[in-house]
Amino acid sequence: MFTPPALLNAKPAYPGFNSVNDKSEVNNNERAIQLGRSIFHRGLKNIITMDQKSEILAGRKLESLNISGRWLIFLMVLFGLGIAIYAEPLYALTVSILKRRASSHGLFVPFISGYFIWLKLDRIREVKHQIALLPGAAMVMAGFALYYLNQGGPGFTLPVLSFLLVTAGLVLIFFGKELFKEVSFPLFFLAAMIPLPEAVYSQMADILRQVTTWTSVTLLNAIGIPLHRDGLNIYLPDMHLVVDHSCSGIRVLLSYLAFGLAYAVRYKQSNRARLLVLAVAIPLSLTHNILRLCIIFISVQHIGPVLTKSHPHVILSWSVFTVLLVAAIGVDWLLSRKVKGEKLKGGGENGRRETEEEGRWTKDP
Repeated sequence: MFTPPALLNAKPAYPGFNSVNDKSEVNNNERAIQLGRSIFHRGLKNIITMDQKSEILAGRKLESLNISGRWLIFLMVLFGLGIAIYAEPLYALTVSILKRRASSHGLFVPFISGYFIWLKLDRIREVKHQIALLPGAAMVMAGFALYYLNQGGPGFTLPVLSFLLVTAGLVLIFFGKELFKEVSFPLFFLAAMIPLPEAVYSQMADILRQVTTWTSVTLLNAIGIPLHRDGLNIYLPDMHLVVDHSCSGIRVLLSYLAFGLAYAVRYKQSNRARLLVLAVAIPLSLTHNILRLCIIFISVQHIGPVLTKSHPHVILSWSVFTVLLVAAIGVDWLLSRKVKGEKLKGGGENGRRETEEEGRWTKDP
């Protein structure tokens, strides 16, 4: 067989391949690999482009809706989620609030949130309604993740927080960041309705019971009233009392914190002043419970066990709570007025700036 001389001394173009057929096969393989890479990159690019296009199309569809259409869809979605997914935890929360289980202030929280919305109603009407699809979707997904983390778990704290997160995400999606900024505090303030988890609540209640019982008995002994304390058992000459969980003052503490937060956001401009208002809630709640226990112990000794019964006990608790709350607000108002007057007399720039900023939460005329 005749072999062309040019091929006798030819070296293989690629190591391991010794023929023209092998070389052509390599070229075909390279082309196939390059073609596969090209198809993969094009496909990935198309997927990203499709996601971007779908996001843009969804945004355009939402933007094309008027405000009434957006509100209608928003409320329908929220109502559907409330019925299909969150019906059980929302019902449990409602029952807990109405029966005052671990929360005495829950019934007031929606009205306070509504009041904050009313204060900003003019600004809310002036907000340009846009969309914030990605941050809204991220918040909705975070809310659903929080819900499924609690699947099979005790309590309804996480599911209700999940509902608030999902609602906030839907506000972002349908109305944009500007409206979300205006309604974020009233929306998340609704979380103040949620009672603490049972384990946390019981532990805090035990600590408060020990502190307030010891302090009240010590004060009464100091003024000559004969009481003997054995743990949470109180022995009077003719009666034996036990300080129960309901007398721990934990619900009063949570109520002062909730009302204090609303008061701080409404009337205080600096974060330091707001934190100070919240910090005052702790000694205020301790004072409330010590004073209430002293009144009960004295009344039992001199009148009888009237105030230990359910309805008189609740009336006494709310009376002391209201008196201390009004007194604290009055003291804060007098001190704030005094400090503000001193700043204005001095003509300080900070005083003028704080005076100008007072209208931040004030309803526009």
